[in-house]
Amino acid sequence: MQHTIGLPAAISGTVAMFLILTQLACFRSVVIGELIRLYAVQSFLVAGIAAVVAVTTHAWDLGVLAGVTFLLKVVFLPGYMSSLVRGVSKRVEIPVRINVTLSLMLAAGVTGLAILVAARLTETAGVFLPRADLATALAIIFIGFLLAILRPNALAQVVAFLTIENGLFFGTVTLAPGLPFVIGMLLLVDVLVAVVVFGVLVRVLVDGQNSAAIHPFERLIG
Repeated sequence: MQHTIGLPAAISGTVAMFLILTQLACFRSVVIGELIRLYAVQSFLVAGIAAVVAVTTHAWDLGVLAGVTFLLKVVFLPGYMSSLVRGVSKRVEIPVRINVTLSLMLAAGVTGLAILVAARLTETAGVFLPRADLATALAIIFIGFLLAILRPNALAQVVAFLTIENGLFFGTVTLAPGLPFVIGMLLLVDVLVAVVVFGVLVRVLVDGQNSAAIHPFERLIG
């Protein structure tokens, strides 16, 4: 039996692949500026798939949301985070016990876990490769948490949590394109508030120790 894939599903699958690749690429970089650029590329892909879904479903509100996503997450937030980088060490501190190779192996492992979890769940109705999109969203979320754990740097963790939000946004748009416009805007506002709060935290760390490392907070644990 021959199966055909429509153009929206093909675009969604291609974007899903590149989203995971950009997420994995975050482990290859030890430069904060490069992490910010990778987030901008990933956000551009997310805004693009939102625009495709908007055109396919004739949802003007989702199109507006795609435009706001582009302006906020591709233009404004990367620019704001780049301004925070000035005066901060460009190197992202990686724990000695976890090198880049092992980090990528762990990321590949959680990606496989995401695929297995998505395969176990009931497939939802839709035309945007529901199961593959769910696996992609879960993989981005899992890898984002792993990135936040393995990079003890406030700016790197900002990027990690923002990529998690990209995964949630991608899954929401492709699995539930009827998402109310207000809810989508609230998600973006939450992201903006979180980045501003992290920005204040980074400035406090830099003023206190001329670095964005989070080791002073780790000493408070216990």
